[in-house]
Amino acid sequence: MADREQTIEVYQSFFAVARQLKRLAHQSAANLGLTVHQIGILNFLRQHPGQTQKEVTERLVFNKSRVSLQIDTLALKGLVTRSVSELDRRETRLYLTEEGETLCLRYNEEAWSHKVLGEALEQFSAQELEQLIHMNKLLLLHLNP
Repeated sequence: MADREQTIEVYQSFFAVARQLKRLAHQSAANLGLTVHQIGILNFLRQHPGQTQKEVTERLVFNKSRVSLQIDTLALKGLVTRSVSELDRRETRLYLTEEGETLCLRYNEEAWSHKVLGEALEQFSAQELEQLIHMNKLLLLHLNP
């Protein structure tokens, strides 16, 4: 069982790693003329095409008005299209354009946060990485009520 000092040390180390990865992610997105929120939306729609704005908001846990503005910007840039649902004409479904798909893949290939993290993880064995992933998943499970 972790004592108070260990808990604080783990907390601070997670926070420092997350802050550095976030900084690198912001730089990588800006290099493509996007924000990290826009990249998050593009990645989500790439994996789950045809989602509604409400579904994007719920899944990414972004502010509703922020998602709306980001989607408007992505549509103006020609990266996302809106399509009225055939099942429910009140719903609008979101899809990546070919340019949006390309930019999303480019970000995922070129992002500094991914490259730097990948290089840092090279010092660990495959078994250690599996343990790290497993432990992080368990932590998240217990941190989410």
